[in-house]
Amino acid sequence: MREARRAGRALRAEWTKLCTVPSQLWTLAALTAVMAGVTALTAAGQGRPRDTPADPAALALSGVYFAQLAAVAVGVALVASEYQPRVIRTTLAAHPGRTGVLAAKAAVVAAAVLGAGVPGVLGSLLAGRAVSAGQGHAAAALSDPAVWRAAAGTLLYLALVALLGAGVAAVLRHGGVAVGATAALLYGPFLATKVVPMSTHALHVVQKVSPMSAGLAVQTTLPGTGTAPLAPWTGLGVLAAWAGAAVALGWAALRFRDA
Repeated sequence: MREARRAGRALRAEWTKLCTVPSQLWTLAALTAVMAGVTALTAAGQGRPRDTPADPAALALSGVYFAQLAAVAVGVALVASEYQPRVIRTTLAAHPGRTGVLAAKAAVVAAAVLGAGVPGVLGSLLAGRAVSAGQGHAAAALSDPAVWRAAAGTLLYLALVALLGAGVAAVLRHGGVAVGATAALLYGPFLATKVVPMSTHALHVVQKVSPMSAGLAVQTTLPGTGTAPLAPWTGLGVLAAWAGAAVALGWAALRFRDA
């Protein structure tokens, strides 16, 4: 019972920290707006229908490529902001259980991003469908269960990249460095596959292990159009493993290093 009360106090404290910082709220709002806005712009830039159209669900959710930066920023800020200045010492004095503190931060980050992500993903899906249909492209059918699986997977993807950022921030303890490192993990392998000549086998290996390419395989609804040669939920599982490893390293850094 005492542990439950302590966990509840830690959750309320972390939620208060997030809600009382205007920049955090604006970042969450930006996640919602960017998700829908970038999708509309991407769909509008498709031009005329091609012989091999893009996956309509992935196109209708393409705003995630930029919206994920807002999710990362939220995860990083809630953790790293306490190290400059050393507010973390006050937090740990009020809540001595370091594992509980990090767990509370992770739970608040995930809940906040999921809350902002729901309208963002729905808005993205509707905007992408409307623009694609207006240009004569095949639009994501709302009656297709695979489309809703892609939408739900995208929402989970945003929460996982936020946790990835939180874990990296707990290790590096600096907001700017943590955002840069997390962005490099997400975009670096993807960009490498675009500019570095490699065999098909090597390309598939990179796609299967990189957090962004593997994670966004969850958006695939047409064979041969995904970001990685993985089943949708398997790809999201790869990202979950990255996020889990980052949070575990962050826990070790918080547990065994001086605050």
